[in-house]
Amino acid sequence: MKEAQVQVSILIVNWNGKKYLRACLESIQQKVTVPFEVIVVDNNSGDGSADEVEAHFQWVKLVRSEKNLGFAGGNNLGARHASGKYLLLLNYDTMLQTDIVDTVAIAEADPKVGAVGALMFYGDGSLQPSAFRFPTPSRLWRIASLAYSSDTPIDRIGGLPVRRCDFVEGSFLLTSAAVWRAVNGMDESNFMYCEDADYGRSISNAGYFSVQSQSVRYTHFCGYNHARMSYLFSGFRRYHRKFSGPLTRAHAEFVLRTGLLLRLPWYWLKGLRGDEQGRIALQYALRVNRNWKNTGVDSFRHEA
Repeated sequence: MKEAQVQVSILIVNWNGKKYLRACLESIQQKVTVPFEVIVVDNNSGDGSADEVEAHFQWVKLVRSEKNLGFAGGNNLGARHASGKYLLLLNYDTMLQTDIVDTVAIAEADPKVGAVGALMFYGDGSLQPSAFRFPTPSRLWRIASLAYSSDTPIDRIGGLPVRRCDFVEGSFLLTSAAVWRAVNGMDESNFMYCEDADYGRSISNAGYFSVQSQSVRYTHFCGYNHARMSYLFSGFRRYHRKFSGPLTRAHAEFVLRTGLLLRLPWYWLKGLRGDEQGRIALQYALRVNRNWKNTGVDSFRHEA
């Protein structure tokens, strides 16, 4: 596709995603009707997925990185190769169920829309959260409370149904290239997790807002696992170090550390009862606790 025709640049950051990447790219071919380009940034995969893209998807721009840049760094690299008016951040472990045209129409209808998400489903077809509130200290007591419930009121932008939210799930995030440049893209100190919260807060501070389209759908096969616990805690801590004042930051630190300590006996009991996931969670929670003083991107970059 000629660059002059491109309306949406779809950025896919890949790391050993061979199991899912082909289906993701095929769903784009089948569903997307707006003029688009696809840029796959390969984060030094070792599973041959980049070679498969090069061999079988010649219409894809493949950008190979010599090291794993993480989600934020990979998307920043991809954006530098993009020519579209809009950028769509799309995980490699996703499949589009519908066209993305409504997300573009929503962004076109209101120049203050800084990010548009979509309805996200598990592989079994059940709905999973993809519109969230900012991680205030009180919400961090129960991380699940960050998600908006399915009965949250629906608004309309350009005649299309949307849910206003603080930020949208990063596995499907459409934003304009102009907004991306205005906030300098994603903060690369976030290697994995909380990049979407950081981006939502950054565009909010710049005068934009986020919405979740109610008519665009996609499937997200993977997700959080306990091996990535360190990234999650370090992401929330960095968020408050960046955006919060001293009192709120201290409150968030207390909630996160106390919440971690309270989880330890719970995970231990689950493991004692034969729950393998409880045993695994305890292992990683203990690691986070031991490394608490050094929680940051460099401390946890290669743990998961």
